[in-house]
Amino acid sequence: MKKLLGSLLLLSLSLFARSGYEWQVSLSEQELYLHQSTLLRMKCTFAKEGKNDDVEFRPPAHSGFEFILLGENRHFDGDIQTLSYEYLLFAKEEGQHELQLKPQMLFTTQSAIDNVIIGRDNVNDLEVEKETAKIPVLQINVKATDSELTGRFSMTADLDTQSVSAYEPVHLAIKIEGVGNLQVMHDLNLSIEGVDVFADAAEQKYELSEEGYKGSWSQRFAFVGKESFTIPSISIAYFDLNTRSQKLLQTKAFVIDIKEDGIKREELIDEVNAPSQAFDIGEYLGYLYYLLSFIAGFIVAKLFKLPAGTPKKEKGSRIKQAKTPKELLETLVMCDSARFEEEIDKLEGAVYKGNNVELSLLKTEALKKL
Repeated sequence: MKKLLGSLLLLSLSLFARSGYEWQVSLSEQELYLHQSTLLRMKCTFAKEGKNDDVEFRPPAHSGFEFILLGENRHFDGDIQTLSYEYLLFAKEEGQHELQLKPQMLFTTQSAIDNVIIGRDNVNDLEVEKETAKIPVLQINVKATDSELTGRFSMTADLDTQSVSAYEPVHLAIKIEGVGNLQVMHDLNLSIEGVDVFADAAEQKYELSEEGYKGSWSQRFAFVGKESFTIPSISIAYFDLNTRSQKLLQTKAFVIDIKEDGIKREELIDEVNAPSQAFDIGEYLGYLYYLLSFIAGFIVAKLFKLPAGTPKKEKGSRIKQAKTPKELLETLVMCDSARFEEEIDKLEGAVYKGNNVELSLLKTEALKKL
């Protein structure tokens, strides 16, 4: 009991000798472009005579900025406590902004101490009173840009070959590196007439830094064609903070030459056990296209087969994201062709023979087998 009264006495003294506090606030930049980030530093120094005195800060809502906590630190030097915050502020709206920050200083109330001394049963925690710290309004000017991506970036394209046989895949890897709002990058969808395009999910490797998200974004593609084709130039618009101007991240176009030493349609026809009498080649084209498509799909599935140990969650996510029988077929082959043999047979019939299947039902059956 004496120990409790002693603690309450110290808290009471803390109330009567409520100490002052000092806030220091700074921005790394106050002139920004849309989607650019600025580093907000906040530091509060105050005497912590009572154990329940503290600081509370919540970023303002609807401020025109996205607040992301970069770091928080508490330091004690005797009775003096220093609390530091670092936030990244991403500009979401153009214009002149007046940013008002309202951290709260928390102090234990005398009535709360009295309630504990009296011993009221309905009092569980010491009540606190709040005092809003007075911090000058921060002026931030945000200029408009013509793109969603803002920062300092570079782009590379790695093509494995420009000469292949018919239905042999060509692989292309696109990579963007740099710092900025890299988190807004999404998967690219490429389409080339007469060419099957297979795309892996984009891979994002970045971390928060004082200038924004720093790291890389990359995506791999495979192209399968029967005749020579061109992979068009890929362009991504962004605002460059080095030159403070609109720019393009751009790859060159790649001409893919299909050699004549690959699989030929007439060679496949010779292997078909066709009748000896004259026949119309048109009747067999459907079968030939089925066979060629199956070969191409098998090759690509092998090349993009998921590595051993891939988590069930990732496999399940890929299965759920498949929107067509063809996408689901490729996904199941990549995950485990032996495990999903029954579903793969049905999907091959749908993709190559035009059979009707219920995609949602096949997804459900596949997910049960994970």
